[in-house]
Amino acid sequence: MRSRTWLPPTTFAALLALTSLVGCGDGDEDAPRRPNVLIVSIDTLRADHVGCYGYERDTTPALDALAAQGVRFERCLSTTSWTLPSHLSMLTGLAISAHGIDDDRLWNRFDAEGAPIAPDLRGRFLSEALTDDGYACGGFFTWKYLDDRFGFGAGFEHWERLGHMFWSHPEVGPQWQAALESQDKDAMLAIRDAHPALFDPFTMSTPETLAAAEGWLDGHLEQNGDDPFFLFVHLFDVHDPYTAPDPYYTMFDPEYDGSITGMGVTSDAIRADMSDRDRHNLIARYDGGIRYVDDRLGEFFERLEARGISDDTLVVVTSDHGEEFFEHGGKTHRSALWLESISVPLIVRWPAGIEGGRFVAGNVGLVDIVPTICAATGVELGAATSGRNLLPIARGTAANDVQAYLSELTLFPPDARVPLRNASLVRANEQVLYRTQGRAPWTLQHLDLEPDPRGAGPGKPLTQSGQADRWRDRLERWIQSLRGLRTSLPERGLDLRPMTDLERNELAAGGYSGGDEVVGKGGQDRLPLEGGVWPDK
Repeated sequence: MRSRTWLPPTTFAALLALTSLVGCGDGDEDAPRRPNVLIVSIDTLRADHVGCYGYERDTTPALDALAAQGVRFERCLSTTSWTLPSHLSMLTGLAISAHGIDDDRLWNRFDAEGAPIAPDLRGRFLSEALTDDGYACGGFFTWKYLDDRFGFGAGFEHWERLGHMFWSHPEVGPQWQAALESQDKDAMLAIRDAHPALFDPFTMSTPETLAAAEGWLDGHLEQNGDDPFFLFVHLFDVHDPYTAPDPYYTMFDPEYDGSITGMGVTSDAIRADMSDRDRHNLIARYDGGIRYVDDRLGEFFERLEARGISDDTLVVVTSDHGEEFFEHGGKTHRSALWLESISVPLIVRWPAGIEGGRFVAGNVGLVDIVPTICAATGVELGAATSGRNLLPIARGTAANDVQAYLSELTLFPPDARVPLRNASLVRANEQVLYRTQGRAPWTLQHLDLEPDPRGAGPGKPLTQSGQADRWRDRLERWIQSLRGLRTSLPERGLDLRPMTDLERNELAAGGYSGGDEVVGKGGQDRLPLEGGVWPDK
């Protein structure tokens, strides 16, 4: 492994503090008119299953074309491996220990008198700054973790969920819950027969979501066409169950005749000792969902082009996290911080502002999206971020300097009352994975990503005291910097309502258990930390 030179501790800490306090006011003097902004978040899309990132299957012709017209960043790191906190990072520019939300069970805490304790979200959303500066903001999403009850939607004039299942439907959900509680089988059958699409795993939400986004956009262009817009679109059909409709369902493994269906992915039937043939088909079903979403996006981009707004629209396509297929023993996500879970695509296209066909080597992060958009639009966020402006790098006027990117994940093993804390630092071509529980010292695994850029290896345990201590010290400096950043941000105040049984059942029906993803052997049970912040040891 080639040796690397790290900054001295004082310089490193100073740069961390500086980075954490950078806002978004560093606009570009030579920038064209303020662009429209479109962010597309494709849930559960790991970067190495995208064609322009080297994948062997033809999963993403539309995204590949977008990258050819824009800029592709080699490695974009998410702040975690699941939806809720990563999207908060994507839309605030903050690391998890800065915005403070690391667990959905923060909505189920009560004080000694039984009153709910407010989740302590910090930071300012990109949509709030853009709205204050004259942008029209519309957002369309497809999974519960982006509900306004989790803090999302601030600054958007329109924030709407599409693609309901029977649990989440505003009318059918309460009816189904009542029938379930009364064990009225006939009522349940009647509800299912009256709303078959809500119960069909092959019903896709992407077309409905994109149509709603286009409807909002057309209304804006008709009424306020001279005002720029910010459109956020979240698509969920890559997520399990892997049940894209034909021809996508069998597109990448048409000869398979085994038992894998793409459903029940979180069940014990899908496990690490499954046959290579079945695992191959499971991945093929996942890839079929990627191609399905990509084809719908290709059509969507063509319609934007027909409206004559593409040149002046800054398009950002990314994901919140990846997906595991037992590369390191686990499946799905929200169980670990290996690269298959946190390395996501980042493609940016802005014909009027960035020369196309560029590739940027090195690392960037989801936290960089907000500062970059603020720089492109000339908008002041009005709050600090954890990220940096990538616009000069995308234009080739600045180098992609070596930066470290932090990912965080808090888990509770079954029956445990002390959190299992996970972290990842990726810098240049090195990744170190950290794990501790309670007051135990961090255990560390080191991966050299230069010969293994996908991080597929098992990692090398760091046991030499000097080397391990240096890496622990680097993480502690990160945590201390984020604590300082967090205290500089005002409390937002969130919905105090605890989750209802209906909401918990909705999450469970989507592959979650008690508000948590069912992963690995029997799943992981999780409880919140103090306000989502890493506590002192």
